[in-house]
Amino acid sequence: MSPINDIEIINRVLEGDKSAFADIIKKYQNMVFRYVYYQFGNYDEALDITQDIFITVMEALGSFRQESKFSTWLYSIMVNHCKNYKKKNSRYSTVPLKIFRGDEEVDLQLQDTRENPEERIINEDSLRILKEEINKLPEDFREILTLRDIEGLSYNEISDILGINLSNVKVRIHRGREYLKNRLHARGLV
Repeated sequence: MSPINDIEIINRVLEGDKSAFADIIKKYQNMVFRYVYYQFGNYDEALDITQDIFITVMEALGSFRQESKFSTWLYSIMVNHCKNYKKKNSRYSTVPLKIFRGDEEVDLQLQDTRENPEERIINEDSLRILKEEINKLPEDFREILTLRDIEGLSYNEISDILGINLSNVKVRIHRGREYLKNRLHARGLV
């Protein structure tokens, strides 16, 4: 059985089958929650914001013009919702998944803390430093690195979502990574 595509689901919702929107939620909820969680770092807050985003998407579904992929349109709503939320609430944090050593992207590997307490302390301290430095990134860098390095979006998708040209996406990603790498190097993490 082939999966129903986004456009078919959207058309069903717009024709009055509101329960079909559950398929959209099921398909995108993990992606939205993951992005929101990395923006704010609080599980309960991320759940609430994710729910608000899907409510906004449901209410705005009629304005989706199908000129881009639905996921790109959804990402745009998600990013804007998070920006607006941050403006209203100054308390937020992020938890990064990756670190950079030179131009190489490295997953942060956490050891089994039951076997080696020293490693646990080192990893917790490294993660705390990494989190602090991610939070210190300028908003544009933090946002674009989250989309690229945590969500794994392409440069073109990021360009569409943020409404900036492709060369600006590449420049911001490069500068954000360099800024983060220098900060982590200064703190002895890389």
